[in-house]
Amino acid sequence: MGPFVPDLRGKFNRFLSDIQLLQYLIVFFGLFNLSLCLYEDQVGKFDWRQNYVGKIKFASFDTVSAAKKIIVATEENVVAALNLKSGQILWRRVLEQGCAGHVRALGGVSDGDLITVSGGVPAIVRAWDLATGHILNEWPLAEQNPERIEDVMWHIKDGTLHHILPTYNGDAHKTEVEVTSYDSKTGEKLKSRKIDAAFISKESTCVLAVPYIACIDQPDLADKVYIQHLYATDSDFQAIPVIQIFGSETGHLSNLESVPGDEPVVSVSRDNGQTKRIIVINTESAPIPNDLSKDTALYITTADEGKVLLQTSFENQVANVAAVELSTFSPIPNLSVSLSHNSIQAPTIVASICPRQPKGTGCRHLLSSEDHSVALLQHSRLVWVREEALANIVAVEMMELPMSDREQAIETEFDQKENFDVDGSWDVVSMMVRRICSQANQLKGLLQAVMGFSPPQSTQRADLVRDEFGLHKMIVAVTSAGKIYGIESKRGEIIWQLRVKNITGFSKASKKMVLYVQRGSRHFPHPPQCALLAADKETGNGVIYTFNPMTGQPLGEVTRLGYKIKQSMLLHVSTDDFLRPIILLDTEDSVHAFPESAKATAASVAKSVYIFTADQETGVLSGFSLAYSTPEELIAHMVWQVILPTKTQQIVDVVSKSTIERVHSQGRVLGDRSVLYKYINPNLVAIVVQGVGSTHKNTLTLYLLDVVSGAMVFSVVHKRVRGPFHVVHSENWLVYSYFNEKSRRTEIATLELYEGKTQSNTTAFSSLTTTVLPIVERQAFIFPASIEFLQETITEKGITSKHIMVALANGGILELPWMLVDPRRPINPEMREEGVIPYMPEIPIQMDAIVNYNQSIARVSGIHTSPSGLESTCLVFVYGLDLFYTRVAPSKTFDVLKEDFDYYLITIVLLALTVSSYVTKKLASRKAQKQAWK
Repeated sequence: MGPFVPDLRGKFNRFLSDIQLLQYLIVFFGLFNLSLCLYEDQVGKFDWRQNYVGKIKFASFDTVSAAKKIIVATEENVVAALNLKSGQILWRRVLEQGCAGHVRALGGVSDGDLITVSGGVPAIVRAWDLATGHILNEWPLAEQNPERIEDVMWHIKDGTLHHILPTYNGDAHKTEVEVTSYDSKTGEKLKSRKIDAAFISKESTCVLAVPYIACIDQPDLADKVYIQHLYATDSDFQAIPVIQIFGSETGHLSNLESVPGDEPVVSVSRDNGQTKRIIVINTESAPIPNDLSKDTALYITTADEGKVLLQTSFENQVANVAAVELSTFSPIPNLSVSLSHNSIQAPTIVASICPRQPKGTGCRHLLSSEDHSVALLQHSRLVWVREEALANIVAVEMMELPMSDREQAIETEFDQKENFDVDGSWDVVSMMVRRICSQANQLKGLLQAVMGFSPPQSTQRADLVRDEFGLHKMIVAVTSAGKIYGIESKRGEIIWQLRVKNITGFSKASKKMVLYVQRGSRHFPHPPQCALLAADKETGNGVIYTFNPMTGQPLGEVTRLGYKIKQSMLLHVSTDDFLRPIILLDTEDSVHAFPESAKATAASVAKSVYIFTADQETGVLSGFSLAYSTPEELIAHMVWQVILPTKTQQIVDVVSKSTIERVHSQGRVLGDRSVLYKYINPNLVAIVVQGVGSTHKNTLTLYLLDVVSGAMVFSVVHKRVRGPFHVVHSENWLVYSYFNEKSRRTEIATLELYEGKTQSNTTAFSSLTTTVLPIVERQAFIFPASIEFLQETITEKGITSKHIMVALANGGILELPWMLVDPRRPINPEMREEGVIPYMPEIPIQMDAIVNYNQSIARVSGIHTSPSGLESTCLVFVYGLDLFYTRVAPSKTFDVLKEDFDYYLITIVLLALTVSSYVTKKLASRKAQKQAWK
């Protein structure tokens, strides 16, 4: 037995070492945190995101890489790669905002390289990895003539970047074209030369048709086209005047354009006429005598037939791409296609390729439409469409969905208006008849469902009806291209789309339009109605377009007004058909009502209606009253005016309170149990003014103006600060952000207004009788990130706590509690008050407060919040280059059960309590009976 003892002991030691190793492994893997801020099944359950690139500016097919894709550069300063088969974004790089990120040239894709030139002073040249979108090289190019940055032309070929700029030396005979070549990857200057071009003057219009430059004189005097070769050293290449483009009656030429593609071709029209002709440039340049329509878009591509001219036209909602041989102008039927699609409006070809296929030559065309949509057309078949207009949303509203067919039948059943023309004694009989018919229809539907018969098709989708808690809504979005979308909020699906032609925003800088909800979906059988206010592109006069926000059907023709809209307002009263009128103030201070039939309704409340205007150019703030109006005519009478000096100050924003906001509490309970009443003035407007101080430093001035009486309630000045400025105005407080130039940081300042411990009027607020200025509490905080937009949450009754939705520059959407920016946060920690935390200058950013977790939202331009049927829940729609939708609950979901609520457990407990109470009752009665017999 002795020899076996050591063997058993060794096995036991190995067993212990294995257990110890297992313990070490468990501890090691336990060090990894595999949890996130959301459960896996919650990601994308109540939120969604959509990515866009914007309107296409440059595009090129990548035929070199193994994965075929399309490289695009857009007007939104984005460089991206799109999947050739699906159109999805493979990679996307967002460049700098403004002029610093404008993409001025894109090239080198056909050589396996991607080179872009962006910015101006200096220009930034970047080389990109086609597969991943990573920057390989980057170098700046200092511009010698920064004031002429718009005249610079760029050309990228064979890894060389050519910088082309006409120069003027005063003497017309010394005018030259300076061509400087650089290595596009290293920035090394290769060579520079100047080419004589005496035909160019400061009034000339020049375009680049590589390797030529073509120019015409001042458009109203031009009768010749001059062409000059840029790279040839042979002296034979001189300026070639092209005469009689349109025959002997040439007239003045205009609209010289370069035709994109594989050949040096330019197009020119005459006297802004309806026709144009093209010139194929070579040593013996001559115009092709065929006339083309002015609206025809052109592109040159290469096919088996040689050089092909693609002519794209749009007539009767049909896009036609006609292919002709360039030298002979003979048609090529097998490459000509026609396409009809509601998302393609007046398209142009931005990139085209005609590869050799087994069944013959077939072309792929990348189309960019006038409404900013992008489509791929392959072999006369539409492969995919991208709605890139959604990258430029300028107005948003969230609408309640309509009732279901069953609820509409109930509304019809109890609608008494249908029986007004019948004797009142028949009301009960008619209601009984309708009730019987309703029950019969329900029984019929039940029998059809049991028997397996398909019910009759409804006019509405089953998933586009109002839900119980009002969480499912229709998002109506208006874009800068004049395209309107109806997006359902649950999944982000585009339900309908329509376009209003030739409209633009009221301001060139912001391109903002106004969207009013004149009638909601609660007034069955009247359809809901929205009105879009915009400006005409040509005249600048006002345009009004009404439509049904649920179906996208127009409710009338486009109303083009004969005046410019200065201000507009949606009245708080409605007509007999539940339609809220719109009051319009034109530049002549005349008042109009839309629709015209609502003028009497507007006149009935005119005594309490006031309109204010703020002119950014002149700095004049004016207030008007409609008290002198009559049912026949609406009259605006100026009651006050404030003039701000435009030399030192400029109005940058005007912020008013939300018209649907409700204030739940009129006061705030203090530590001594007294009440501090809020200064709730619905007519208070914040005027943000940027100026220059006496020391030539930037300043920010914030005015709180009562727009009914014209009284200046409060003003504050911040020195050495600059934009961007963002303001939130709600209830009795304001939150605004700015950049502190002295401390070089972003700061958030808050104002809170109170009347005091007694109210001036406990029933209603009046701007005309209130004379006591409010008590203003204010405080500033340091915010550790750059801010792109601010918006407050809003709920139906205003009971839920307010939070601030902050769009960060890094792509996050932060839900910031109001208590963190409360101006009453005490500096002395011994001062205690309910719901107030001690003051700290820095506002922390909690990662679990980022509502979009890892789904970054690029370049946010606005946040729209809307109340839901649940008081605890607010719906948030973020738009910019991307779209994001989610729900937030600032005070948690206090009015709804949690998702992990154990229904089975509570059911078992209730059943057990019920049974035990019944058994206990029986036992108690039996015990009482026994005691009674004793």
